[in-house]
Amino acid sequence: MRKINKILVANRGEIAIRIFRACTELDIRTVAIYSKEDIGSLHRYKADEAYLVGEGKKPIDAYLDIEDIIRIAKQNDVDAIHPGYGFLSENIEFARRCKEEGIIFIGPDIEHLDIFGDKVKARQAAEKAKIPVVPGKEVKDEEDVRRFAEEYGYPIIVKAALGGGGKGMRIIRSADEVAESFQRAKSEAKTSFGSDEVYVEKFIENPKHIEVQILADQKGNIVHLYERDCSVQRRHQKVVEVAPSVSLDPELRERICDAAVRLMKSTNYVNAGTVEFLVSGNEFYFIEVNPRIQVEHTITELITGVDIVQSQILIAEGYELHDPKLGIPRQDEIHTIGYAIQCRITTEDPLNHFMPDTGKISVYRSSGGFGVRLDAGSAFQGSVITPYYDSLLVKVSTWGLTFEQAVAKMVRNLREFRVRGIKTNIAFLINVMKHPKFLSGEYDTSFIDTTPELFKFPIPRDRGTKLLTYIADVTINGFPGIGKKEKPVFSAPRIPNVENIPVQHETITGTKQILEERGADGLVEWIKKQNQVLLTDTTFRDAHQSLLATRVRTYDLLNIAEATQKLLPDLFSMEMWGGATFDVSYRFLNEDPWERLIKLRKKIPNILFQMLFRGSNAVGYKNYPDNVIKEFIKVAAESGIDVFRIFDSLNWVKGMEIAIQAVRDAGKIAEATICYTGDILDPERTKYSLKYYVDLAKELEKQGAHILAIKDMAGLLKPEAAYELISELKEHIDIPIHLHTHDTSGNGIFTYAKAIEAGVDIVDTAVSSMAGSTSQPSANSLYYALQDHKRKPTVSIDSLNKLSKYWEDTRNYYEPFESGMKSPHPEVYQHEMPGGQYSNLQQQAKAVGLLDRWDEVKDMYRRVNFLFGDIVKVTPSSKVVGDMALFMVQNNLTEEDIYEKGHTIDFPESVIEFFQGYIGIPHGGFPEKLQKIILKDRKPLTARAGELLEPVDFDRVKEKLFTDMKTKPTKYDVLGYCMYPKVFLDYVKSYKKYGDVSCLDTPTFFYGMRLGEEISVEIEKGKVLFIKLVSIGQVQNDGTRIVYFELNGQRREIVVKDESVKVENVERVKADPDNDSHIGATMPGTIVKVLVEKGQKVSKGDHLLITEAMKMETTIQAPFSGTVEEIYVKQNDPIEQGDLLIVLSK
Repeated sequence: MRKINKILVANRGEIAIRIFRACTELDIRTVAIYSKEDIGSLHRYKADEAYLVGEGKKPIDAYLDIEDIIRIAKQNDVDAIHPGYGFLSENIEFARRCKEEGIIFIGPDIEHLDIFGDKVKARQAAEKAKIPVVPGKEVKDEEDVRRFAEEYGYPIIVKAALGGGGKGMRIIRSADEVAESFQRAKSEAKTSFGSDEVYVEKFIENPKHIEVQILADQKGNIVHLYERDCSVQRRHQKVVEVAPSVSLDPELRERICDAAVRLMKSTNYVNAGTVEFLVSGNEFYFIEVNPRIQVEHTITELITGVDIVQSQILIAEGYELHDPKLGIPRQDEIHTIGYAIQCRITTEDPLNHFMPDTGKISVYRSSGGFGVRLDAGSAFQGSVITPYYDSLLVKVSTWGLTFEQAVAKMVRNLREFRVRGIKTNIAFLINVMKHPKFLSGEYDTSFIDTTPELFKFPIPRDRGTKLLTYIADVTINGFPGIGKKEKPVFSAPRIPNVENIPVQHETITGTKQILEERGADGLVEWIKKQNQVLLTDTTFRDAHQSLLATRVRTYDLLNIAEATQKLLPDLFSMEMWGGATFDVSYRFLNEDPWERLIKLRKKIPNILFQMLFRGSNAVGYKNYPDNVIKEFIKVAAESGIDVFRIFDSLNWVKGMEIAIQAVRDAGKIAEATICYTGDILDPERTKYSLKYYVDLAKELEKQGAHILAIKDMAGLLKPEAAYELISELKEHIDIPIHLHTHDTSGNGIFTYAKAIEAGVDIVDTAVSSMAGSTSQPSANSLYYALQDHKRKPTVSIDSLNKLSKYWEDTRNYYEPFESGMKSPHPEVYQHEMPGGQYSNLQQQAKAVGLLDRWDEVKDMYRRVNFLFGDIVKVTPSSKVVGDMALFMVQNNLTEEDIYEKGHTIDFPESVIEFFQGYIGIPHGGFPEKLQKIILKDRKPLTARAGELLEPVDFDRVKEKLFTDMKTKPTKYDVLGYCMYPKVFLDYVKSYKKYGDVSCLDTPTFFYGMRLGEEISVEIEKGKVLFIKLVSIGQVQNDGTRIVYFELNGQRREIVVKDESVKVENVERVKADPDNDSHIGATMPGTIVKVLVEKGQKVSKGDHLLITEAMKMETTIQAPFSGTVEEIYVKQNDPIEQGDLLIVLSK
């Protein structure tokens, strides 16, 4: 007996660590070898000594360098070498060299490697032992394969003669597949095992894969440790293993185990080995013997208590199986206890054909507990997963007295894992564990391929990493419209304490309950009976649209929502949605406007919610098909909107008809709107006279309006004009009147006082700190203005003041978006720019470099209005005027230039569509001469745009969005896309990158974080992230910086591109997923071979390239017939997923 004092493990990763642990328990010193690429690998640190192997060789070849491994062993007084599995574990030459150098090879004898390492000899041994075998033979070339297929028929399977683990295997189902599959199998075999010898067998469809664990000593003692069910496979690689099998008949189990022992005894086998069988019905067939330790040995150890690796070492020293040192009982005394399951967590993406992923593990949290075993090789935070080796991250093994207990433990453990930075198969494994076929044992080797529901699982949210990415990005690059600025120190907003105000729904009633109980007509009657003027609060939408370019976030609205509900229960409505909210939420705030509506509705159940609806333009800037308008109103009504303020930007009644009827059908309030422009008191401006407005109001009442809104979007309605207009309307219509204005001129309160005197029913106001200027008049000021007036609103001034303090503090966050207007602005009567348009157009001017010419832009806005024929200006018509004004200022154009040079000028698309009639027909029509100049060869519409547009097929939109979003789209997603296709898809991309950023506080959202700052973020109820910005790294060569955080006390690194840095080194071109001509890399790895040349014509299915990653080769085929226009890679080039490889033209 030879004592082993030092063992070298000729392997890497988890199996190397497993062997080191066994050695340490036996008090044996350990030696690791590692390739250059494995310098950071965990197994290097786990050994007592570690040495570089195969210097200068490829990553795989380094571990196949027999002579260098022998050199390291001899130089360091190694007594024995354990080969693990894979690599050289079945290489007879390696075992021979060990023997020649006097080094113990921990494994079977050379003769056993000769027999079982060669599948032909193994079959012969099985036949000699009277064990059923599947027809097969060794093959040298394609012709041998074809002859075998002619004799036994398809399907057949080609296997690497000297290996396993699914490498070098290809199923061939027809003669057409022989050439490709044979070459790929040989190539993979060579890469994985150092030999390209292959073997062919008749392929048995859908069997069970059962293997029996054997231990044998040098004295002829052999025992089996029962079977493992390895039928859950993909591409012949085991994914999940179970011991013992839950579906084997006891009699069949005994026959299989006896056959395994009989075979090994007949060859005088020594050490550990596994005999593999295919089981079909009540019959079984020998496949092969693996003369080595298996990946899945862990579950046999759990159910038998036998340490197989330690047994290997002690057998190699010369101990007998039943020696007290090993402690293995005789066969009849070996029993299994309970059930064990092993899942292999890999860095593979199940949704991308299990392509291996690479990168740095940014988060690694593992599981544990009773009956749980983890065997990891490269699983730790900061580990870099390369494309060079197997994708196994960690083996999870669970044990339970019953199979159901083992499954439950496995599911719990898989759910506890948190692996970020790379993709894994964890969600897929959970689906396997929970599938009825797996739970009943009624699965075979086709289980994964024939069970598509296994691939339906939620994509990991990875909320922490995504939020850190956003914070890092804003900290380094700034926020659009703000730029990179040091984060200011803000005082916390003063949120009123409303805890003592009752919260029970039954004790608080408001206008929402009136609508629900009495219906729309009942609510209208209730309004008409009120003596006091009713108030609509616009703070949640139009106030900040007008003052702050609609930038106020849902976060700040939700903070004050409950207080607003309790402090202002007598409001008629809250105008809190619609208009620019949609566009800005998606485009700038990275949040879903539908989520805003739903969350606010939960917080404010008793006040009517009101939205601004742009008639046939919905919440967009163009006309939409009628079915989109109807669906939007239906879904908005279901989600919480009660009052729809419907307007047409040109006061075109036809543009409002569809929306009015849709709102009535939904049982909600249709507030049809007149947009006020001009001046009814100016005798020189007769286009928009008092008669015009009265006639329009009567027409809207006839169309079914519940309420008439007067939308004075620019604040042009002067006090006396308001009195005359309201008085005249009250004489001619019998529905309530709701007045909306902007206080740009400073006359807002006076205008409201005159309108209230004339009998207006409802007016729009905002709390004082969000009122005035381009916003609505102040509710606080109106309260005092109507002191002792018989129509004074029922509202608490104390409540208004409390809410005003909150918004005073919160408004500081949005200072960069302020319009800059610090005082009343009577010149609005000249330029007639709507309040919301003023701040938004100013931001546009800033973006195109015209902020220093803002006065010119305002003047040009007035001039463009008259150039267009004096039109109603409200979104989207106001935007068209603004676009033209910017265009003319930027290009130094005058009205004369337009008429003289217009035939050669390319006008903004919004202007062209306006003159085509896409957003409606203005009162009095278009200026004919100008229309011809702008349209050139285009023709104007001859009917309402919505009538000409094809109805949207919502099912087709869902299909498209499913492809883009990689998840099932909601009805909200569909409508968001219908409104703004590009903006919505950009939002989806942003959401994928940053996640839900609406949970961030506003200063962090706009400015990022200061060094050393700590914040807390509640990502859902009861789940809080604590984040600290630790440091910011220097700029790297690729223009990126590493930003270092602590997340819940754990260090995290986020790589962010510094947009201010010019990068010299050129990155690989990325394939455009929407361009069919672009052939991109489906996984990271290496180019093995380029099979075509530039200019070559190829047919569909022709092979273009061969790539390799983690020892798996993939052939890239031509998706269609065409010509190779460009090749972007060459042999041995490293590639990343998404890199452009070839451009193929049709």
